[in-house]
Amino acid sequence: MTEIVEEIRNGDKRAEILYDEHAEDPRSWYDHIGKMVCMHKSYKLGDEQLSSNDFDCWEQVGNYLTEERDAKVILPLYLYDHSGITMSTRSFNDRWDSGMVGFIYVDRATCVKEFGENFDTAKIEKELKDEVEEYDNYLTGQVYWFRVFEKEEYVETCPHCNEIIRKEEEEVEIDSCGGFYGIDRAREAAKEELGIC
Repeated sequence: MTEIVEEIRNGDKRAEILYDEHAEDPRSWYDHIGKMVCMHKSYKLGDEQLSSNDFDCWEQVGNYLTEERDAKVILPLYLYDHSGITMSTRSFNDRWDSGMVGFIYVDRATCVKEFGENFDTAKIEKELKDEVEEYDNYLTGQVYWFRVFEKEEYVETCPHCNEIIRKEEEEVEIDSCGGFYGIDRAREAAKEELGIC
């Protein structure tokens, strides 16, 4: 059984938040506006793997995405690799255990389709950063599920005189849900299920 990360109570209800040990790679099942292209000798990352045989430097990759794939918004991807891996759009400033591994980008057609002809680049960059944060939660094991319990009272009465013979209270699981990338999302969903605004 997995460890309980957090517990939230509201009256007779209680929610347990746990690590989701069966979480799926969000890049494999969810449509994103961004496309992650990565290059790493030890890990298969993002949506597409690039070959170091095709490019001499990251600048060449950036130019290729802009010229050949019509990338209109593009952000770098950095990986920190030490006792696990974590990804960001900003450098980790560690020359030994981190470095650039690729880009996340949105092409012009997707920008127009999702945001209109006069798309806001800053808004799209925010969306891309959110996608990288979601993926980082997956890479670092920060994916959660919760289950909700409610106290139920069991009363046994005498069939002849209706006197209470036995009275017990137990917790019964009434709901569960998983696949929350980040503890804040899991916490908010559990609170909503408990009726906490």
